[in-house]
Amino acid sequence: MRLAAALFAGLLGLVWATAAFAHAEPSRARPGDGAVLNEPPTDVVLVMTQEMARQAGANDIKVFDAAGNEVTREPAVIDPNDRRRLSVALPAGLAPGDYVVRWTTLSAEDGDTASGELRFRYDPAAAPNPGREVLQESLLGGGPTQAPPAAAVPRGEASGTGWVLAAAVGATMLIVGVGAGVVFSRRGE
Repeated sequence: MRLAAALFAGLLGLVWATAAFAHAEPSRARPGDGAVLNEPPTDVVLVMTQEMARQAGANDIKVFDAAGNEVTREPAVIDPNDRRRLSVALPAGLAPGDYVVRWTTLSAEDGDTASGELRFRYDPAAAPNPGREVLQESLLGGGPTQAPPAAAVPRGEASGTGWVLAAAVGATMLIVGVGAGVVFSRRGE
């Protein structure tokens, strides 16, 4: 019984450690990262891994053309029914070309900020490609994940460093918990 309790405590520690290193980062994007579109998108929608704090200016999406000019004319909005969903309208008449989507968030869960960028291309003559719409799978039941392309890694952050650290801490807690359970169960023999 103690071994089961120790195992449960170790698994709980792994989940806690993983969540502690998370930020409100995109798990899904429309258009997808690297998408090639034949029609100009009317908006950019990001679904984050955590709920975002409702604080003026803390959560935003800005879209820039290939020359670095901002094309968004209004701030992004958090969906009132889903605080993980952030979107921004794009102006009508978007010119064909390459676009960079820069996002910033403030997590309501841990108060951490995050930022990064995604890319898409609007080209009426190109073969369409939805890009990577699923950027991160759920930790507790998603399918296999793909490594993000270099363009999807937030600037100033090392790709995967937080997850590696969280996994190491969680694994250590699991091993210690199981080891303690074995010791305590042998004392009761």
